[in-house]
Amino acid sequence: MATYPATFASLASICSQVRQAASVAGFDDKALYEIELAVDEACANIIEHSYGAEGMGDIRCECSETRDKFTIELTDTGCCFDPADVPEPDLTSPVGKRHEGGLGLFFMRQGMDDVHFEPCDGSGTRLTMTRNKPKKS
Repeated sequence: MATYPATFASLASICSQVRQAASVAGFDDKALYEIELAVDEACANIIEHSYGAEGMGDIRCECSETRDKFTIELTDTGCCFDPADVPEPDLTSPVGKRHEGGLGLFFMRQGMDDVHFEPCDGSGTRLTMTRNKPKKS
């Protein structure tokens, strides 16, 4: 487990920690990219939406694995987040007519097998993202 300042400069370090743990867990390059993208989007959302700006708090990142699953837990102490408040992204309109943003949760769900948000005691959110480990031949 490591704690990082909630800044965009920290994203590379957070993603590096996750990539290393996911690599050890046996994921290939394509899966590593998808996992990193999910983490990058999640952390950017924490900075922008939970804290409202850079440097307003910390992001705690913990990776763990079982025989079948790889789990990333991101915890913040900002505003609580409810994914039900986020509308489904518009993926059908021409790009120029779409609203900016709104794809972070979509990318998290595309890259991970399970994405779960849980309010923390007092303030903040615990985001748990799980990806099934590759089957060994």
